[in-house]
Amino acid sequence: MNERLAVYRERIKEKWSQLSRRQKYLLGFTALFLLLSLGLYIFFAAQPAYVSLYDQRLSQQEIGIIKQELDSRQIPYRITGGGTQIEVPQAMAQDVIVELAAQGIPSEAGISAEIFSSTGSFGITDRQFDVLKKDALQQELQKMLERVNGVRSAQVMLTLPEETLFVTETPAEATASVIVEVEPGTRLNQQQIKALYYLVSRSVENLPLENITISDQYSNLLELNETDESGASLSLYEQQEKIRSNYERKIERDLYNLLGTIMGRDKVVVHAAVKMDFAKENRVENLVEPVDRENNEGIIISAESLSKTYSGQGAPPGGIAGTGANDVPGYPGGDQQGSTSDYEELSERVNREVNRITRNITESPYQVEDISINVGVAPPEGGQLDPQTIENIRQILRNVVFVTLSDRQLTQDELDQRISVFERPFDGRVEVEEASLSPYILYGVGALALLAAAAVAYLIIRRRRQAEQEAEELPELPVSQSTEIPDLEYAEDSDGVVVRKQLEKLARTKPEEFVTLLRTWLAEE
Repeated sequence: MNERLAVYRERIKEKWSQLSRRQKYLLGFTALFLLLSLGLYIFFAAQPAYVSLYDQRLSQQEIGIIKQELDSRQIPYRITGGGTQIEVPQAMAQDVIVELAAQGIPSEAGISAEIFSSTGSFGITDRQFDVLKKDALQQELQKMLERVNGVRSAQVMLTLPEETLFVTETPAEATASVIVEVEPGTRLNQQQIKALYYLVSRSVENLPLENITISDQYSNLLELNETDESGASLSLYEQQEKIRSNYERKIERDLYNLLGTIMGRDKVVVHAAVKMDFAKENRVENLVEPVDRENNEGIIISAESLSKTYSGQGAPPGGIAGTGANDVPGYPGGDQQGSTSDYEELSERVNREVNRITRNITESPYQVEDISINVGVAPPEGGQLDPQTIENIRQILRNVVFVTLSDRQLTQDELDQRISVFERPFDGRVEVEEASLSPYILYGVGALALLAAAAVAYLIIRRRRQAEQEAEELPELPVSQSTEIPDLEYAEDSDGVVVRKQLEKLARTKPEEFVTLLRTWLAEE
C-alpha cells in the first residue's frame, strides 16, 4: 500500500514539475476557489431555516411580548416585516406556537370570545357589553381588511346606533371610518376599493355604503365608483386606439407590399385613415316567416269543410230575407210566401303553421365606418407616370375600400372621394417594417458582440504570451551543420562498382531485404 502511494506521489510530483508557472498559479487559484465555495456552502447549509410564527401582522406590543418570552427561553428569533412579524427556526416553530398559545400569546391573533369572558361573567352592564361587542367587531373587520391584496394594515372605527323601543320611519343607521395603510408602490384599483366597501357594509348591521368612509395613510379618500368604469377608462381608450392603429397599419403594409413589388420598394408610400365604431349592440329579433316562400303560405296542419243545401216550399232556414227583425220596406222577398226556395251553405276552415324564429344578435364592437387611403408614387427618372398606371393603382385602392365598406354599397364617385394617388419624387427611402426591434435589444446585442470580441482578443494575446514564455524557457540547441559526403570514386568494372550496382538494384526491387542486410552489417560492425 505504501509503495503504491509512493508511486502516485512521484507521478503527481512529475506532473506538477511539467506544468508552467502560470498553469501552477491557475490550478492553485482554482483549488482555493473550490475550497472557499465548499466552505461557504457548508456554512450557509448549517444555518437553520427561519419561518414566520403567524401569517397575519402583529402589533408592536405583541411583538414585544413574544420577544421577551423567546429571550427567557433562549430561543433564537428574527424580527421582520418592519416590526410586524417574528421568525424562529423551522424545527422549533410548532413547539413555540403551542407553548405561546398555552399562555394566551398573542392575545389578538385569532377569533375568540375571550374579550367577553375576560371581564367576568357577573356584574357586566349593557354599556360594557356594547363596548366589548363594538371592539370585537372592529378587530374582526381590521383582520379581514388586512387580507386584501395591497393593504398592509387597517384601522376601523364604528359608530353603532342605540337600540330603542320606539319604531321610527327612518331607522338609525351605523357609520364606519376606515384608514388603510397601502403597500409602498401599490395603488388600489376600483375593484379592490369596492371589495373594501362591501366587506365593511356586509359585516355591520344597518350600514349602507354611503355611510362608509375609507382613506389611505396619506389622507387620500378612496371613493367608490358604482358606474361602469370601462365606459370612460383610459385603458379602454388605449385599447380602442391600438385596435384602430393595428387595422390601419395592416392596410398600409398590405398595399405597400403589393404596390412596392410592382413599382419598387423605395418608390411607394401608403397612408390609411380608418374611422371605427366601438359601440356594442345586443338585440332580440322575433321573426315569423312562411314555410312555402314561393306562395307565401304555411304548412296545413288541419282543414275542415262543411256544406249545407236546402230545396223546397216555404221559408228557407233562417227565415225569409227582408222580413221580421230584418224587415226592409219595399223588399220583394217579403211578399213571396210559399214559393219554392233553394238554400246552400258552404264553410271551409284551414289552420296553417308558419316558421317562428327568435334571434339573439350581438353586434361586433369593432366596425369600420369610413376609410381613406392616400398613396404617393415616385415617377421614373426623367419622366412621369403614364395615366394607365395611375388608373390601375386607383382601381386597386377602390377594391380595398369597396371590400372594407361592403355593407354601404358605395358608388364610383363615393369610392373616388375616399382614395388619392399623387405623383411626387421622394427625398429619402421609405421602409415599412413588420416588426421593429427594441433599442434595448440592439444595445444588448452590441454589448454581447463587444464582449465576444474582447474574449477572442484576450485568448489570442494569452496564447501568444504563453508561446513566447515557452520559447524563452527552452534551451538554445546548437545549429546542426550539414556535412557533405563525397562520392567514392571507383574504377570502372572494379569489385566496388559491381557491389554498388547490386545494392542499388536490391534497394529498388526488394527494399525489405535491403533494410535487413543493412541491419546485419551494422550489427557486425
